[in-house]
Amino acid sequence: MFDLRWYKNDYNNPVLLYKDLKVQENPGDAQYRGRVSLIGELDKGNVSLRLENLTLADGGEYVCFVKSDIWYEKASVNLIVRVLGSFPLFSLAEFGDQVNVSCASTGWSPKPTLTWRDKRGRELATSHIYYKTDSEGLVSVSSWLLFSPSESEWISCSVGLSDQEMVDSRVQPVKGFWRKAFISILVFSLIIIIILTAVLLERQGLLPHCSFQKKAKAAVKSEESIPAEALPLTDTSKISEYLENGDSMKERASDSRPHTGVSSQSSVPPVSAKERLQMWNKLKKQKEKLTVDPDTRHRSLTVTRDGTVGVYFGKLSSSKSADTVPPFPPVLSKEGFSSGQKYWEVTVNLKTKCKLSWCVGVTQTLPSEETLTALCYEEHCGIYPSTDPHTQIPAEGHVKTLGLILDFKHKTLSFINVDKESHLHTFRMSNMSKNTFFALISPGTKDSYPVKFS
Repeated sequence: MFDLRWYKNDYNNPVLLYKDLKVQENPGDAQYRGRVSLIGELDKGNVSLRLENLTLADGGEYVCFVKSDIWYEKASVNLIVRVLGSFPLFSLAEFGDQVNVSCASTGWSPKPTLTWRDKRGRELATSHIYYKTDSEGLVSVSSWLLFSPSESEWISCSVGLSDQEMVDSRVQPVKGFWRKAFISILVFSLIIIIILTAVLLERQGLLPHCSFQKKAKAAVKSEESIPAEALPLTDTSKISEYLENGDSMKERASDSRPHTGVSSQSSVPPVSAKERLQMWNKLKKQKEKLTVDPDTRHRSLTVTRDGTVGVYFGKLSSSKSADTVPPFPPVLSKEGFSSGQKYWEVTVNLKTKCKLSWCVGVTQTLPSEETLTALCYEEHCGIYPSTDPHTQIPAEGHVKTLGLILDFKHKTLSFINVDKESHLHTFRMSNMSKNTFFALISPGTKDSYPVKFS
């Protein structure tokens, strides 16, 4: 019989305490409660500790102390929490016959390196590299150098923690770019003004609604969409009205703008409000623990080693390959589903970092227009179903965690805003018999923040 104690900094404030043949509840440091567990076979001497939902504050030295009545042993391990930052951003300023090029990247841990290179891959020397640490402990890096455009067609700025954890961007520092930039900005601004004017006129009924053909196409797809109001799941009366009076609800949805579903002809699944709430509450307690299958990832994605922490949009090997990257490069789960009612969650936004794009859903094989059923998000576009990008789905602020219910009995795929406890959208699936579905996630391509199975 022995006692086991894992602690960090303070022996009397343990991270985990095993005593009297069981793990003690609330033994010490409150910040580790619910995040630590023993994963080894204690009777064979394996006292390994698992620490989940890592934060920067978790970094440091952890001590394992084991003792019995006649002996004791002690060992330590150092944990380094690594965080990948943003893609480098450039700013340019003319300086005589040269161009002052600045590069900046934020959100790293530990301290990253920054390297300038020319078109031939030669490193460009600079002594102007600056670091700054924010209140969360994340490091920002910036640098600048003077460059003659005649020396190279373009230059790159690379920031990273190692050769395998590196992000880079490139720029063409051309003289006279301010004049060209002014013209480009002017043209772009005029285009934006025209588009906004057209949208306002359309909303006021002064222009014909132009998404009819797109909606008609979506209505004949194998996956129809059920109009979804952002109703709290605890509001039984409204859900009952929605489920039991589908036709009248659809008529009201078609008469209002913006509408909240893809097809007004969609049928409502034959399940009462009470049964729906019971299913939701039941499945939350039986949440599937999904892992990423690295073999299915698009080449532009970076997947953490064990497949459980996150999926990032990473760096490509050449500019040519970047041209072929889709807006939502995917990766699938290792687990597949073919029957029953399955529920899992996906984190699409961190507490302090808001992603600019993501896509979450299911597919049968590598996703295509025929097999993919998903909700996607893009900044300035909002959340929309994969079957109809022209239809925006209302959501209360930034969605942080999505809950997905794949129901083979009623042939539906439902999306839940977990933090707001509200229903976002439901797809009617018509091709579920004898097919295996895999969960799909994509971090998009507009930022380097991750999405992950929760």
